[in-house]
Amino acid sequence: MFVGVARFELRLPGCSSLKQKRSALRGLAAMIQQKFSAAVAEVGYQDQHQRATVGVSVIADTQFHVRRVLHELERHVETYPRVETIDVAVDLYSPE
Repeated sequence: MFVGVARFELRLPGCSSLKQKRSALRGLAAMIQQKFSAAVAEVGYQDQHQRATVGVSVIADTQFHVRRVLHELERHVETYPRVETIDVAVDLYSPE
């Protein structure tokens, strides 16, 4: 079993309130959950309108599959229309 964790530092340029930010992040999270069956959570900058840190985790039986899913997921987040990607950090864990 392998666990992949990605942390996305995001800028949300069109958001002038926390309500708009939550709406944009809800759409992003729904896309990630539907396309990749991954767990998603906002893990930083909860009180800022135009910044967010989003954590995503993926579990699979092979390292190759986890890396492939995270790479594809990163590509989708970078092209998501309501956010700009500032930074991405990816870690891979094997509990064995």
